[in-house]
Amino acid sequence: MPSPGAYAGYVPHDGDRIAVEPASLSAHDMWTRYIAPRKPVVLQGLLDDPQWHGTAWTDLAHLRTQAGDAVVRVEPVHPHDDCFGTATPRTTMTFAEYLDTLQHDTTGKYYLTTQYELDEPPASDDLDAGPGLDTLLPTPTHRLRPDFPLHPRLLGRLVLQQCNLWLGNSHQPKSSGLHHDFHDNLYILLSGHKRFVLFPPSAHHALALRGSVQRIHPNGLLVYEDPGRIRADGLDALDAAHWRVAARARTLHARPKKRVRGANNEAQAAYDDAKDTFLLLRETYDDADGGAWDSADEGDEEALAGSEDEEDDEEEEEEEEEQAADANGTAHGTDTPQEPPSFSRIKPHALHNHFHIEPPLAAPHPDASPLVPGANCPAPLVVDLEPGQMLYLPASWFHEVTSWASPDAPHMAFNYWMHPPDGRTDDAPYADAEVWDEIRRHVEQAHP
Repeated sequence: MPSPGAYAGYVPHDGDRIAVEPASLSAHDMWTRYIAPRKPVVLQGLLDDPQWHGTAWTDLAHLRTQAGDAVVRVEPVHPHDDCFGTATPRTTMTFAEYLDTLQHDTTGKYYLTTQYELDEPPASDDLDAGPGLDTLLPTPTHRLRPDFPLHPRLLGRLVLQQCNLWLGNSHQPKSSGLHHDFHDNLYILLSGHKRFVLFPPSAHHALALRGSVQRIHPNGLLVYEDPGRIRADGLDALDAAHWRVAARARTLHARPKKRVRGANNEAQAAYDDAKDTFLLLRETYDDADGGAWDSADEGDEEALAGSEDEEDDEEEEEEEEEQAADANGTAHGTDTPQEPPSFSRIKPHALHNHFHIEPPLAAPHPDASPLVPGANCPAPLVVDLEPGQMLYLPASWFHEVTSWASPDAPHMAFNYWMHPPDGRTDDAPYADAEVWDEIRRHVEQAHP
């Protein structure tokens, strides 16, 4: 179980209302008042970066011209719970076909959300290249790149993890389900309406999560597996060690051979030390996991081969997951094992009714004993976001989002996910500066 009191960020008190600031807030004040203390804020206005032209996307004809041939996977509404944010299999179509669907369907049958399934980052066998980045601009945002900055001024030196476009056309409120993300979020509402119901990370014990929280970092980041390996900045310790190798390899290779021999020797020694640390850590984790890390860079083909023991372990894990589902009261016929651990089992209508949120969500079907938050659950912050506003939400803040379209426009939003900071100042938002300077460099090179 996570250590009590480990979260050091903001927790709302009864009667608190979310802060509202102008979007022109300086990056330093944004850090001091909200990012560092892990406090949500509504920002009145949109990005003031010269590269920001996202408001043009509300013209669907313009959006079709820019990205119509992009292939997307859209999420169908859950047939039983009438909500999104589930593991319901996605439907593949072109973005233009999805825009056609929006124009003819106001029931909210589909929703464009994250596109992880289509955009897996390529793997690299080069140890000096680092472990690779997540896809920064999944479809269709890669086609919209000329219209937005990769590094919003407001967020200072936070490092981008991903951008996403969110688009649906339900004229009746539809919920995403209560959940949290693992990155800081700047959510920009372009059209339609969004209602956010927010809880701090420390409320995890009262929200009937599908997974079991093993650790909570001071910045609020919740960890479900390998609590000793996932750092407060969200990096797996092995990936961090790999990025350190990449950083020192770049320093080593950039140093001219004719320079002072001692400096070259120091760079070589630093690189060798980082590589040895990475290889030892990988071996340690390999032994602990009983599996094999990808070691193609060392030519060890046996390490890539499966084994009967691994298959047996997988079967045992599947049985344990099924038993956990039974223990949580979930039915195999109505729930799926793909549901993320960061999602709550509390239904959106039950959450709204429990806290008397108006207007309430209608229950999609009779529920004799709805699951509700625990007795010690704090009252949520409720945010009604309107077009032309942004919401900053720190990593692992729980949010249930209800979306509905305007009479003449779908609900459309664009968001930035940034790696969660664990540093002390806006100039150095990450404690491990060497690793994060290298990641930042790769992000900038990926989309110059």
